[in-house]
Amino acid sequence: MQYFGIDWLATLSGLTGVYLIGSKNKYGFLIMMIASLSWMTVGFMIDSLALILGSAVFFSLHVRGWLKWKKDAEADIAVG
Repeated sequence: MQYFGIDWLATLSGLTGVYLIGSKNKYGFLIMMIASLSWMTVGFMIDSLALILGSAVFFSLHVRGWLKWKKDAEADIAVG
């Protein structure tokens, strides 16, 4: 089956996102959201409920991480 490069986008953005988060860069969460949406798209293409649901959960966790990071950073600025 042809995935039109979506599988490569998902893999590369996932690896980049993990690297950025590991480097304490909040933009890693945004990149990981792209990875999750890409994997969700692949899930729809192959009709895999597990991949779709798993990707949706990961997407939600990345949104949570982004919002928490932003909130914590704002609190640090207010205290600082």
